[in-house]
Amino acid sequence: MKRVLLSLAAGLIAASGQVIADPFGVYPFKIPPQYQAELSDYRTDWTRVTGFEHSGLHWQQFIVVFLNKDVRVYESNYLEYLRLYQDYDEDEDEEEPVPNFKSYSPGTIVLKENFSSQLGSPHEALTITMMIKRQPGYSPTHGDWEYVQFDKQGKVLLAGKGTDSAIQKVCASCHESIKERDYIFANFYSKSK
Repeated sequence: MKRVLLSLAAGLIAASGQVIADPFGVYPFKIPPQYQAELSDYRTDWTRVTGFEHSGLHWQQFIVVFLNKDVRVYESNYLEYLRLYQDYDEDEDEEEPVPNFKSYSPGTIVLKENFSSQLGSPHEALTITMMIKRQPGYSPTHGDWEYVQFDKQGKVLLAGKGTDSAIQKVCASCHESIKERDYIFANFYSKSK
């Protein structure tokens, strides 16, 4: 029965001329030339670790997060965060659990698509923000992360180290509060691939 219904649905869609598309196969953002090699096909080749999540941390926008690698670190750090900080049955006599957060390896890119919010739903593509884990020594006081932000037309708005004043103001000051998690917020996690 299930197979018959699926065939019927496929036939109706084909007859109507509509094509069901994967929205993550569409790229609403133009990639700046200097990041083309690193970001080509990120929506289809990388792991999407969130759906459209409304984020108070990101200017009340909807976000979607993709990673090129180290997805297990992202997942592990999120679960560890829940284990440590979401325990609502805290007993003051219990010992504080020892955190076991992991670090990302050089070359890891955490890419966040940012969308405006309209009537409680994602609306217009706004910017991409990325953190790129560089080799040790790149920015030791900020976890060796490079911060990048560009708009949907591919214009780079910010790029550099956490010590740069504009990046400190817009990005790094918040990420410093989670140094123990290698500076990466992982508040939502879904197995997408």
